[in-house]
Amino acid sequence: MKRPIGTIIGVAVLAALSGCATLPKDYAHSTPKFALQDFFNGPLIATGVFQNRSGKVVNRFVVRMLGTWQGNQGTLVEHFTYMDDKGKKTYANRVWHLTEVSPHHFTGSAEGSAGAVPSASGDAYGFALHWTYNFLQPVGKKTYNLHADDWMYMIQPDVVIDRTDVTWYGLHAGEITLEIHKLPDTPANRAMVSANPDS
Repeated sequence: MKRPIGTIIGVAVLAALSGCATLPKDYAHSTPKFALQDFFNGPLIATGVFQNRSGKVVNRFVVRMLGTWQGNQGTLVEHFTYMDDKGKKTYANRVWHLTEVSPHHFTGSAEGSAGAVPSASGDAYGFALHWTYNFLQPVGKKTYNLHADDWMYMIQPDVVIDRTDVTWYGLHAGEITLEIHKLPDTPANRAMVSANPDS
């Protein structure tokens, strides 16, 4: 018995929509395991782009990071170098204060010229880490209250891909794609990621 084409399309749409609500626990049995305290500990460097809502790359950037932990309390210092389409560079920084509440759940907040984060909350299972937060993003003389839906995926123990959907009052504003590399924890690398780029 043949089904009407509308029924077939409806079933296909429902199947597609049912796959949209991915949860961190869906990755619970995957490897390698993304441990917050292990990866964001020591020197790291990242490169990325920001695409506006039409998909155009409007900013490229490099982030040099240094993470330190005492017990379940962590600090992650970030130094950003932004490049526009003409190669002009601007600089900003941010300091994260992280708490690993449990092996799978963490919270955080941040301050700095790259955008303050009053409160963040997330979960990590398997190779995936997901967190959400609002942040105050300065753009010129204005400051925008934006929301980030941030997914990180560990490709191997020293490489993570980060994709963040950015919205403004529920409207899609753009997307950040970032590749983060954990560096060997040497004095030279610590000095490199800690140097202020605009000094």
